[in-house]
Amino acid sequence: MTGAVMNEPLRSFVKNIKSLPTIPAIAQKILGLLNDNQLSVDKIEEIIEKDPAISAKILSVANSAFFGFQVSSDFLRNAIMRIGFNNVKNIALSISLMTVLDDGKRGTAFDYRRIFNHSIAVGFTARLISKKLRLDHADDYLMNGMLHDLGYLVMNRYSPEAYQEVLFTFKEGLPLLDAEKKALQFTHAEVGSWLAEEWKLPEVVQDINMFHHSPALAHRNTKQVALIHIADFLTAANILGPMEDDVRYPLDSSSLEILGLKESDLKEMEESIGGVPFSDEIFK
Repeated sequence: MTGAVMNEPLRSFVKNIKSLPTIPAIAQKILGLLNDNQLSVDKIEEIIEKDPAISAKILSVANSAFFGFQVSSDFLRNAIMRIGFNNVKNIALSISLMTVLDDGKRGTAFDYRRIFNHSIAVGFTARLISKKLRLDHADDYLMNGMLHDLGYLVMNRYSPEAYQEVLFTFKEGLPLLDAEKKALQFTHAEVGSWLAEEWKLPEVVQDINMFHHSPALAHRNTKQVALIHIADFLTAANILGPMEDDVRYPLDSSSLEILGLKESDLKEMEESIGGVPFSDEIFK
């Protein structure tokens, strides 16, 4: 597992997962396109249109106020042209991977839909920040942000009862990550990194899952990890956290140092995030 030795409680947890979904076929095909510089509209449309759920999500995102279009479209090809190949690839890949972990349950304290929506918001926030900072491959931060909390989705599906103890400890006043360590002896970050490695996702996704709460510990992809940490912090504080009443998300100041930012820069980003149209169109 990335950057850490799997301890016995975590080893026991993953061994008890008897029916971990394999990576979806559409995700496998899109992963094969990540470095394809000859990608055409026809090629990506052919892959995505075979999955109606993914196609519908691409359309809802492309038509959302986030991308600034006033007129909606019902055609996948138009959506691909509107928001670009890279955005479409990243959204389709991320949603297909997150959707396969849907437990079908709603309305609980540890809720798939809330985690899913938080992950999407972090992805869009990360993309906005990366563009603001003029970082290379800004569109890739969308995928990195959307996939940063795979561990929550795994734990929600396979161990919701055990997580109730975490939530009880969390309500006593501990930050969520510390509550996980106290109750389970491992964290959702470690679970997410394990799954990303199990699914053979890009190393950057593995690292972001492992270190998005502690970017100073990352030994590679440090800027990407630091930016997702900041996007996660801002999203939890201003848009939507992965859990209800999670107002104690601690900021790791090393993330600012890694990106060469000041506290005033963070405040400016927070103010700009407040005006982002994260509408219900994205969170269907």
